Amino acid sequence: MELGYMLYFFVVFILGGALLVGLAAYFSWEIITRRHRTPWSSRTRRARVVIAALGLFFAWLLFIPLRMLWVTRVGAIPGSYTSDGVWGTATLAMHPDGTFVEGWQFKNEYSGKPEGQGATHGTWRNEGRDWLTRNIVFTSFKGLAEYDRDHLPGNRGANVMGYGGVTSLEIDAGSDIVFRK
Repeated sequence: MELGYMLYFFVVFILGGALLVGLAAYFSWEIITRRHRTPWSSRTRRARVVIAALGLFFAWLLFIPLRMLWVTRVGAIPGSYTSDGVWGTATLAMHPDGTFVEGWQFKNEYSGKPEGQGATHGTWRNEGRDWLTRNIVFTSFKGLAEYDRDHLPGNRGANVMGYGGVTSLEIDAGSDIVFRK
């Protein structure tokens, strides 16, 4: 996993989750003790600014998972994706009708010299949601990792993720095969 994603996970899910729970508890307490608190107009300017800032921050923290759900919906999956690595480059054009076209150019990981290119066509289908990611299955997908290059295209599972607001298809994370829109 890339360092940027690890940092994003830490900030959003660990710190953000703790702050979200704390803010939810605070605003719940404000709502429950409505009769016993001072009216809004009687509060100091500083208290009003702090409460408004916390409310906006709470709304922003709720926006992050909603954005991740939005960019991984089935209607957002079709489009053009690219993947680059030491193994070469690849493009993936996914169509709304459930078909895809995959093109690749392999290169030697050590010398950088081209080692082959090709394209394949196939279909993809939705396999449901896994919390903030979506699972899809490709048929006739060519594996791009070095250990997979000699095999014929076949069925391959993938995760559609929306971390950082960018739609990504993680097909072989161990070999850093991630397509980004």
